[in-house]
Amino acid sequence: SNIVVNTVSATSTTYLQMLQVYRVDYTIPTLAVGAEAGDTVTVTGLTTNSVLVLTPRQRNNSSVVGVIVEPRCSTANELALQIINASGSTITGSTQSGYLLQFAF
Repeated sequence: SNIVVNTVSATSTTYLQMLQVYRVDYTIPTLAVGAEAGDTVTVTGLTTNSVLVLTPRQRNNSSVVGVIVEPRCSTANELALQIINASGSTITGSTQSGYLLQFAF
């Protein structure tokens, strides 16, 4: 197996300190096959070292099927989205929305 799992701390005393949900509206640009783009937006209260999960509010339309959207926060109060075209064709882009779930420790 090529998968390695490590604990963050051998004797963790860190507990879940916050669970927060945000609605996120974002635009997926026109992207060629294998291309990627990034964008950032201010989200007050978003913290670094959080676990972020982004789920669509509704089914993606056909113009963005095969797109991967990865959320991260490396600067406090700033959400960065990395958008990757993993489909087999150029996508024309679309405005999307989803719910961002933040687990802060």
